[in-house]
Amino acid sequence: MQPFQLVKDLRTGVEIGNIQAVLDGDFSPLVEAFLRWRREQKETGE
Repeated sequence: MQPFQLVKDLRTGVEIGNIQAVLDGDFSPLVEAFLRWRREQKETGE
């Protein structure tokens, strides 16, 4: 993981600086952002 200390989702723009939390299973911010992104995609018809 060195030298990077960031988990990034390019679709949603979410960036998490605590990679250890993500590796430990804390996916909540990523999942919530994805669900918001997906809902917006459906609403705009894309």
